Amino acid sequence: MAVRQQRLHKVYYGELKNLRDFPLELEPHNVTGIFGVNGSGKSSIIYSILSLFKPSDRDPDRPNYKFSQYFTHTNHTKYIGSNFEITHSFRQEQNESNNIPRKYIKTDRWKPRYENRPERDFYFIGINTSVPEIEIEKSESIIRFQTVNLNDPISNEIKANAEIVLNRQYSEYNNHPYPPRNKTYFGVKHNNVSYSSLAMGAGEQRVFKILNTVFRAEKHSLIIIDELDLTLHTDALNRLINILIDRASVKNLQIIFTSHREELTKRKDINIRHIHQTSQKTICFNHTNPDCISRLTGQQIATLDVFVEDDLSELIAHKVIEDLNIRRHCSIKRFSAIDNGFSLATGLYLKGEDLSNILILLDGDRYKLPAEKMTQMEKYFSGTEQHALANRTATLSCIKQFIINTVETPEQFINRNIREINDNSEIVNIATQINAVADKHDYINQVIGLLGYHDKTIGLTRVVEKLSQSAIWNDYTTELREWLQARIEKLNL
Repeated sequence: MAVRQQRLHKVYYGELKNLRDFPLELEPHNVTGIFGVNGSGKSSIIYSILSLFKPSDRDPDRPNYKFSQYFTHTNHTKYIGSNFEITHSFRQEQNESNNIPRKYIKTDRWKPRYENRPERDFYFIGINTSVPEIEIEKSESIIRFQTVNLNDPISNEIKANAEIVLNRQYSEYNNHPYPPRNKTYFGVKHNNVSYSSLAMGAGEQRVFKILNTVFRAEKHSLIIIDELDLTLHTDALNRLINILIDRASVKNLQIIFTSHREELTKRKDINIRHIHQTSQKTICFNHTNPDCISRLTGQQIATLDVFVEDDLSELIAHKVIEDLNIRRHCSIKRFSAIDNGFSLATGLYLKGEDLSNILILLDGDRYKLPAEKMTQMEKYFSGTEQHALANRTATLSCIKQFIINTVETPEQFINRNIREINDNSEIVNIATQINAVADKHDYINQVIGLLGYHDKTIGLTRVVEKLSQSAIWNDYTTELREWLQARIEKLNL
C-alpha cells in the first residue's frame, strides 16, 4: 500500500561522520533551522535525511537520493558502523501508524535496502540553485525560447510572494521553453522589462526556485533547503521564512534548512537546532542565544560566567551581583530554553572547562528536584557505568536555580509576591489588578505596560527593584547568592 502521509519527528544519530550520540528533534514547528559552524555536521544531517525515504510513486522522475551518494565508500572512509534511528508517523490508505522507530545502519552495505525505505514526497533545494543560470549556460549564440505566461492560481501565489520577499513588483511570471534542448527557463516582467532566469541575479533566481518548490509541493511533503541564507540579506530572509511557515501550515509540510545566519536563532516560530561538536559527542541547543556558542568556542570575558534563561532572569541576577559589588567580575549571558542549560553544561564539561566559575541558573519552575535534574542530564550523558554517573554528577554541579516553592510560573510568582508587599505603591497596585492572563509573560508585561514604560528593560528593572523589597527575595535568590559568595571567598574578589 502506498504511503501518502509522513511526519518525521526525530532522528537519533548514534554515529555518522562527526555526529555522535545526538538526538535531532523536529517538533513542535513545521519549519526547522539547523545552525552551526563549518564542520559541525549540518550537511551530514540533511544528506542523511534525504536518503531516509524512497520517492513517492506520484512522480517516477523524481530523484532517488541514496546514502552511497553522500557517504561514499573510499579507501579513507568506509562508514562501517554508522547507525541512526528515526521516529516517524504515517498513513497507509486508512491505517495510521504513529511514532514508529526505524533503524539505519552501515555494515557491508546500507540497511535497510533502498526498496524497503518508507515512501515520501520530498524535495531538495541545494546550494547549486544559488549559482546564476548564466554561469551554467554553455551557449554563446542566440537562444530563441518561447514565452508562456503563468497565470494559474499557484503561479500567481509564487509571483505575489516573490514580490514580498524581494520588495519589487512583477507584472508577469513566465516559463520560457527552449525545445532544441528540451529545456525550460523561467522569467518575469518588471518595470515593463521582460527577462528570463538567465538574466537574473543569484538572489532573485533562488527565491523563485524555493517558492516554486514550496508552493507546488504535495501535502505532507518534506522539503530540505541547504544554506537558505545564501544570496539574501537578513530582512528578505526573514520575509521568506515567514512565507515558508505559512505555507507549511496550510499544506502540512515539513521544511528543514541549514544556515549560518545567527540572527535567525532569535526566532520563536521555528525549531532552532544549533549544533556544537565536542571531542566525545554532538551537543544540540534549542532556541539558544549565540552567547552559549561563543562561550563554548573560547570567548571568556569575565572571571565568573552566569547563564540565565531570559531577560527577566538576567536583571534579577544583575541585582544580586551588584548588591555583592562584583559586577566587574561577572559576565551574564542567556541560554533561552531551559533544556539548553543542560546542553551547555554538558558541552562545557566535555570541553574540559573548570565548571567551578560557571553558573547555569534555571528559572525554578521546572526540574526543581535533584532527581529531576539528574533525569534530564541522563539525556546528554547516557550510560549506566560508574564514570557516566560521575560525569553527570560533575556536570550538574554548575546548575542552580531560583527557588519557587509553588507550582506557579516565574512571572506569576513574581507578580504575587510584589502584590504581597502591600505598600500602596503604584507598581504594587497595578500588579494587584492582574489576576488572569492568556500568556504567562503578561503577569509582568501588563505591569510594565500599565506603568507606561516603552522600554521593556527599564520596566523590568523597576519590577526587579520592587521584588527585592519582598519577603521572599532572599529565599528566592539564595542559590545564586550562596554560589557567588563562595566564589568571592575562594577567588578573593
